[in-house]
Amino acid sequence: MRKCVLLVCLLISLSALFAQEEPQFYALRENPPLVPIDMRRPGYWISRHPAPDSLLMTAQEIELLNRRNFRQGHVGQILESAPIIQSSYLKRQINSCYSMAKGSGKYLQDGSPTSSAFWQNIRHIQNQDAIKRTQNTRYASPIRYTNQRLIPYSGILTRETLDLEFDRIQNSGFDIGEPIVVYHESRDGKWVFGAGRASSGWFFKEDLAFLTRQEWLKYLQSKDFAVFSADKSDLYLDPSRTNYWGMVRMGTRLPLISEHPGSYELELPNGQRVFCAKNAIHKGFLPYTARNVYELAFSALNAPYGWGDLNAEYDCSGFLKQIFQCFGIYLPRNGTTQYGAGASIHEFSAADNPQFRESIIINKALPAQSFLRMPGHIMLYLGSVEGKAYVIHSLWGISLPRENDKDKVIAANKTLVSDLYLSDGSKNKSLLMRISGIGAISNAK
Repeated sequence: MRKCVLLVCLLISLSALFAQEEPQFYALRENPPLVPIDMRRPGYWISRHPAPDSLLMTAQEIELLNRRNFRQGHVGQILESAPIIQSSYLKRQINSCYSMAKGSGKYLQDGSPTSSAFWQNIRHIQNQDAIKRTQNTRYASPIRYTNQRLIPYSGILTRETLDLEFDRIQNSGFDIGEPIVVYHESRDGKWVFGAGRASSGWFFKEDLAFLTRQEWLKYLQSKDFAVFSADKSDLYLDPSRTNYWGMVRMGTRLPLISEHPGSYELELPNGQRVFCAKNAIHKGFLPYTARNVYELAFSALNAPYGWGDLNAEYDCSGFLKQIFQCFGIYLPRNGTTQYGAGASIHEFSAADNPQFRESIIINKALPAQSFLRMPGHIMLYLGSVEGKAYVIHSLWGISLPRENDKDKVIAANKTLVSDLYLSDGSKNKSLLMRISGIGAISNAK
């Protein structure tokens, strides 16, 4: 009997221990809603904009912006990559990704801690002893949406036990047809290490089409191309659109082959022909106007949050990157460098009070064009209503104060419209009080 009691006590203790380790959060209930229902429509903001159809930047100005960001290192000029890479540089890139993964990847998907044997096996799979003094560059593009990983491992690693929404080795997501340069292959042949415009990491080899440099450039620089202009769209294997092939995300650019009744024919990097609905795409890049920014952004309203593009969804910076890619504007993947890729409008100090901050935002930020940046988060400014500033952003959680002086986390877990008073009164402070600066996607500096 005593053994049974001890066993029950032990089980209760272990249950309490694991319960404490699990992330504590609550689901967001939008009743009443965060904002009035009309504010969730692009037309509401379009009607408030002074010139929704005026060009915010011309194609020539966008090209100058891209060149400046290439030159300053905010975005990689991937199409001009060298045909060879030095082993020392390549190993630094691989080791940097490995260090980031090891620094935050503390737990496996089942909640057990990562072991030294686990990391030794990752080192083995990386196959660094096969790297030559100089490596030939290979050229590739995804044939389907694919993940970029910090290490060659498809499982989830988390910083906190069972915090599965945040896979710490998920670096970014890559869409069909994006340019990738490949430098190295894993020991098992399943992974390759390479770089895109904004980040480096490991890709599943089977998700990529490998081309000669000439074929690659011809595909990427096709004069006739289409850009997908909704959060997600469907691709088909037939012009009548009955044989589903797969999905494609907003901002994806594919060569346009021909037009059919009710559909367009497009080409994948491996030569496969696919078809999409005519209303899914825009021929060429979209004009950079406030109307188009609003309509693109609101097409993803309520889309699930996706850390590092996990599950082909968007986090805060991924959301903005995909929107502006529709205009041919290539932004960095990280919010901090993304903010630096535009024009700086205003920088706040920690001493600035809420009234001053909101006044500056309303008077200086450019609706549909400005980013509001804070540590760990970035938002698109929509405009103001009755003296309050509003944003659209992909957001994981909102902090609220609790009686025991510990913040409660409300899991928003989606793209939403809000004012800047979310988390007000919490130890984390409101969005408004955490904003560090205002920037704009503009050629001005």
